[in-house]
Amino acid sequence: MQSGLLEEFWRLARFSVVGAITTVVHIGVAMIVVATAGANPTVGAMIGFVAAFMVSYFGHFRFTFAASGRYRDYLLKFAVSSLASFLLSTAAVWVATAVLGIDYKPALIALGIIVPVCNYLMNRFWVFLRPRGVSSRSLGIITPE
Repeated sequence: MQSGLLEEFWRLARFSVVGAITTVVHIGVAMIVVATAGANPTVGAMIGFVAAFMVSYFGHFRFTFAASGRYRDYLLKFAVSSLASFLLSTAAVWVATAVLGIDYKPALIALGIIVPVCNYLMNRFWVFLRPRGVSSRSLGIITPE
């Protein structure tokens, strides 16, 4: 029991590290695109999102969940969960601010807590779920298959 909790703690820690790196990539790429290419900030954010999506996917596939199989085996489910997260977080901010009249700052702070928790659960128990009896692969070098 205790080793299972410890394993989950380290998985959550790895998830947090990948999330932090992904956030830096998203914002950094967006700023670079806007500053160097003179792109519209919305376009910069979109390009940053695509870069961050790839970093997040490969980071969680390889590092957080050490999934077995090929990279493409999990990509569709990861894309669906990312889209669902985007749509739900956007809707939640709209409901909080436009419908309930809550200031955007606490709505965004709540989102900053709720979304990562939901994303972790979705990735842990759906996207990268291993069939029962299949053990976690070590964090050795994995080459695309």
